[in-house]
Amino acid sequence: MNSTPSGYDRHIEHTAADWWARLRDPALPEQALVQWSDWLEADPRHAHAFDSVAALAESVGEMNARERDAIVERFAAPVRALPTRRPRLAMGVAASVAAVAIAGAGLFLAFHTSTDAVSHQYASERAGHRDIALPDGSSIELGAATSVTARYGKDERAIDLDDGEAYFHVAHATRPFIVNAGPLRIRDLGTAFNVRRTGDRVTVTVTEGRVRVSPAQGDGNGPVELGAGSQVSFDPETQAMRFLNVDAGSATSWRDNRLEFVNEPLDSVVANVNRYATRPIRLADPALGKLTFTGTVQVDTIDSWIAALPRVFPVRVDSYADRLELARQTSTARSIRPR
Repeated sequence: MNSTPSGYDRHIEHTAADWWARLRDPALPEQALVQWSDWLEADPRHAHAFDSVAALAESVGEMNARERDAIVERFAAPVRALPTRRPRLAMGVAASVAAVAIAGAGLFLAFHTSTDAVSHQYASERAGHRDIALPDGSSIELGAATSVTARYGKDERAIDLDDGEAYFHVAHATRPFIVNAGPLRIRDLGTAFNVRRTGDRVTVTVTEGRVRVSPAQGDGNGPVELGAGSQVSFDPETQAMRFLNVDAGSATSWRDNRLEFVNEPLDSVVANVNRYATRPIRLADPALGKLTFTGTVQVDTIDSWIAALPRVFPVRVDSYADRLELARQTSTARSIRPR
């Protein structure tokens, strides 16, 4: 079996291994991720070397003692001579994993032989987006006020979408890539896809490839596979899934600062708009939340959208210094009443 990367400058190979090792440290600062991204973009050989090292790491656990010894000989001595700001991790991926298999200790023992996953939390600010580069080459684009937890373990790469909206572009690897979003579990099948979670209301849209969607608790309906241009929405009240064929660009329009909704309850619409609003919107009457809305909200003209709601819904808009409230309209006049 071909157990070592080939065709690269030896210094690039060792730098790639060192980056792979450093990226497994859950305390790695955000600035280091920026430096890693800059290094990848500086030379096309860097990304190829990094991919080869990652593939090597996936296979080390299946190597016999002779193969592991060869990996240690290839990586350990030269890397010790390289200057680094993190001596403990500077052995490089192959030497580190092989040394762990031999000595039975260290960071990589936990990563490769334990069921415990190395986790890292990411979050975006209100009205802001954030791009996340994951250690395996996958990426996540976070919508506003979104939080996720990445848990990379021996058997799977798992992302918990705690709240908000995220677009995933997944790099192929042996371990499956799973997104847990409340009541749904989404497994990547070589894919780019979008997930929006508002409480237990979840919408999954596939833009490339396929995903498998199943109930997180394993009850109810069985798993379903979705291809590009397909969308599934889970309604927590009815416990039902709604399937649609959609335009992928429209489904991910939030990346261009447009929020698009199709027959969605107003309480869910308001919750998503609030991730971008400067003043939060509240429903004075919870029953208003069951009204359904179809349309587009431009995130830079939210106030205009709110002002127009009384034209289509039986509501009035009450304006306060710290919030906007939608109240049931009991008269024929439907206009904003400032306070």
